[in-house]
Parts: sequence; C-alpha cells; structure tokens
Amino acid sequence: MKNKILHIFFASIFSLILSVNANAITLPKVGGSGGGGNVGELKLKFTKIFFESSIEYMEAQAYLFEALDMNDEAAKTRKSIDFVKNDKNKEGKRLTNAFNSVSENSTAIEGALTKEAATSAEAKVLYAKSLPHAVKGVLGTIKLPPEAKNLLDAVKADKMAALKMGDFLKVLPKIPDYVQSATTVGKLIVSGAKSRDVKGAADATAKLGAL
Repeated sequence: MKNKILHIFFASIFSLILSVNANAITLPKVGGSGGGGNVGELKLKFTKIFFESSIEYMEAQAYLFEALDMNDEAAKTRKSIDFVKNDKNKEGKRLTNAFNSVSENSTAIEGALTKEAATSAEAKVLYAKSLPHAVKGVLGTIKLPPEAKNLLDAVKADKMAALKMGDFLKVLPKIPDYVQSATTVGKLIVSGAKSRDVKGAADATAKLGAL
C-alpha cells in the first residue's frame, strides 16, 4: 500500500514538472519576423516599387530615344517594357531585364542628351511625353534603397529563402548605384526639358523639388 502511494505521488510530481516546462516554451508565431513569411512580405513590397518605377522610367527613356532619333534603342526599350509587364515571365528574369535596361539606357541618354540634341519641334513633343513618366520613375526609384536593404538583410538571415532568391541576389546589392544613376539622369532629363522650353518642364521641376 505504501509503495502504491509513493508511486502515485512521484507520478503526480513528474506530471506537474512536464506541465510547467510546456507552458514555459515560447512557440514562434506563424508569419512572424525572421522567417520565410517576412522575406515574402519584404520581397512583395520591393518588387511592387521596383517594377512600377522601372516601367515608368523605361517609358520615359523610350520617348527620349525617339526624340533623339535613336529608334533602335527606343524599339529595344519598348520590347523590354512588354517583357517586364508580362507576369507570365519569371519574376527574376523580369527583374534583371528591367534593371539592365534602365541602367544601360540611362548611360546612353546621359551621353546623347547634349545641348544640340532633341531641339526640333517634333522632338520637343516626344520630349514632353517623356516627362510625366520620368518624374514618376524617379520618385518611385528613390524609395528603393531602404526596401532593398531590408530584403537583403532578411535573406541573409534566412538561408532557405536565399536559395530561392536567385536573380534578386544579383540585383539587390547594386540598388544604391542604380538609384544614384537613375536620379542623376532623371534630373538631367528635367533640366534639359526646361532649357529647351519643353511643355511640362516647369511642372516636372516642381515635382522633383529638391532632389
């Protein structure tokens, strides 16, 4: 009888210990920070800003190429726009296509937009069409650095997510240079429009403000 009582006593103590330990365990919240859900949210936010701003910027570049009589470059840029807009294409490929197109076009436009270029009446009409897109592109682009950093930091902390990012890991570290180049050329486009007395130049200058 005594042994039976001791057995019941120790069994109760053991059950109580298990209950206390179980309650002390902190379980991770589903979809919380530090996991794939967080990376997914950050990726969604970054890609939304990136694709919207890059498409606007490419639209501006395409019109400018036409104003500069660089029709091959304009056609190539419009082809890139169609590719990036098509969500049937792989997201990573759309990302790198847009990144490379905007970067290469910015360099080309910076070299071609001299004081003598795009000064005809026809060119000014095309130039004017580029301005709203250029402004939207620049204002969207300058939002990218903190979003890129947050996403990159989250990916570095999540090895499983990193394996799935592919092309994103090629682009994210280059975002600061990309933004600097796009902003510089964007301001050049707007100042060039003002010097040519292009319709909408004053409005574009006001919207870019102190950038």
